[in-house]
Amino acid sequence: MLRRMPPLWLQITGFIALVVVLGLALAFAIVQLRGPRLEVVRPVAIPENEVNPAIWGLAFPREYETWLRTKEGRKTLFAGSIPYDKLEEDPRLRTLWEGYPFAVEYGEDRGHAYSVEDVLKTRRIQVLAQKRGGSAPGTCWTCKSANVPSLMAEMGAANFYATPFEQLRERMQYPVSCANCHDPKTMAPVIKQVALQEALQKLGKDIRELSRHELRTLTCAQCHVEYYFAKEPKDYLVFPWEKGTRFEDIEAYYSEKNFADWIHPSTGVPVVKFQHPEFELYTSNSTHYLAGVACADCHMPFVIEGGIKYTSHQAASPWYRMEQACGTCHRDIPFIQKRVEIIQRTTRGLQDAAENALLEAIEALKAIKDNPNADPKLTEEARTLFRKAHMRWDFVSAENSLGFHNPQEAMRLLAESINYARQAQVKAIQALQRPQARVP
Repeated sequence: MLRRMPPLWLQITGFIALVVVLGLALAFAIVQLRGPRLEVVRPVAIPENEVNPAIWGLAFPREYETWLRTKEGRKTLFAGSIPYDKLEEDPRLRTLWEGYPFAVEYGEDRGHAYSVEDVLKTRRIQVLAQKRGGSAPGTCWTCKSANVPSLMAEMGAANFYATPFEQLRERMQYPVSCANCHDPKTMAPVIKQVALQEALQKLGKDIRELSRHELRTLTCAQCHVEYYFAKEPKDYLVFPWEKGTRFEDIEAYYSEKNFADWIHPSTGVPVVKFQHPEFELYTSNSTHYLAGVACADCHMPFVIEGGIKYTSHQAASPWYRMEQACGTCHRDIPFIQKRVEIIQRTTRGLQDAAENALLEAIEALKAIKDNPNADPKLTEEARTLFRKAHMRWDFVSAENSLGFHNPQEAMRLLAESINYARQAQVKAIQALQRPQARVP
């Protein structure tokens, strides 16, 4: 018995219904697979020169709340953001930095929210002011306040730097925050640090052509870099990148200018005190840098909250949030944590060996300083070797990742530091030895 086909109109209706159901199912699946959405909340307009992070927080409450968490202190394996006296922990530093403010005070830094408060407390500013006969330069404010970019634009960079530190105190209302890194209209990351703009220009980079990905590292390079105060214009902030950003490029730049931060009293050697060259170490062909990982990817990772995806502005070590910071690329987080520990313990061991070698070189150099019986040629060779050793150790010591940002480079520099320090020690000892009689 033949089955009757349904009417044509019913077939068409059924087909349309099936298409609609399948379309809705596909749309639902796409939404689910797409994951959390990025949300922009802007109930208020941010004025052009607004520096108060709380006002920015009205437009971006989640980002602001996470920025406030930079007040939280945590101890990592070797550092963190809980203040402690590093000179007490490692008394060798007092000898290595003898005659420089860091030998008076050197402590662990706290988070961005404390930048104004902490720079006012540090004894190094007071020591610097005494050495200069009254006041530290305004340059010392450059990376400490959200007020700096607009104030520098108003005064001009040279005038800002040359203004006494205390004279600018009342105008520094807010710590490092939104206004240091973002355009208030577009929220795009921007470079407001004059010294970085000038350094990139010398490297042939146009800051207007930088990609957003590049800016997720370079906005951090506004401060997390090596720098020095030029004599002319007075106390002008300079990044020593004219020859490049690798250690040897910076060393060559300083040598060409005969630059030294101070003369080490016990040895008489002119040496350099590095600041915090995180950018320079990281970008020296590190594995993560070559893989395209930006600073913000790890130190300010994306967060998912209530189906909303946003960037955490709790700029801090990834140590306590590896699932967010490392989990995007790495699945075995315990293994990664162990790798970090191995790298940092190995670097710490080499750093200790470099410090011990430098201390013994200092003792040897003391004996030939201003000693008329010392061989002048060997004395000069010993001094040159000591400067090279000290610079390599200090570059890694001042960098805040204890080698993790670039393990191979950090260990290479520390190994060279040990080698040069031992050579300096031997040359200094030889400088006091009488020439041996030659065998005919």
